[in-house]
Amino acid sequence: MASAAVESFVTKQLDLLELERDAEVEERRSWQENISLKELQSRGVCLLKLQVSSQRTGLYGRLLVTFEPRRCGSVAALPSNSFTSGDIVGLYDAANEGNQLATGILTRVTQKSVTVAFDESHDFQLSLDRENSYRLLKLANDVTYRRLKKPADILQHLLGRLPERSGFICAVAERTCHHPRTSWHWENHDCG
Repeated sequence: MASAAVESFVTKQLDLLELERDAEVEERRSWQENISLKELQSRGVCLLKLQVSSQRTGLYGRLLVTFEPRRCGSVAALPSNSFTSGDIVGLYDAANEGNQLATGILTRVTQKSVTVAFDESHDFQLSLDRENSYRLLKLANDVTYRRLKKPADILQHLLGRLPERSGFICAVAERTCHHPRTSWHWENHDCG
């Protein structure tokens, strides 16, 4: 009986997690298609007119690129934004409205610059010109999605294979008043 309730709970959480992920991806796609770049920048999810200030190799061969606003006289600061370390961003050539050049992860954000880590694979060579102008757009972040989905998938896969009270660690969902998302807590139900 209890395993049916847990199985129902896990299935429901996976469905809700998928819906939330799809809604976030659709919202970001809608932004790109229907809202001007200036408006996206004023909302804090896009940085326009950036230039490459430095490039170096980071851990695991990732290309670390630091972007700064184009200088027009004095030292320029980035406009107010909602970018934080760990955000997934798309890199675009400012002159070309179309295709995304690459996807990277923000590793450092200051008032004057942002640093993005790009994964340099064998079939992908990113060459950025210091004279070109670029823009960064915040993309849907799938890190939280994967962190929540993985334990739920494992639990769903193992549910029918474990005898009742086998000592296996079971997932328990707990909702808080302030945050509607489910957080996973692990408990050992074979306490004697």
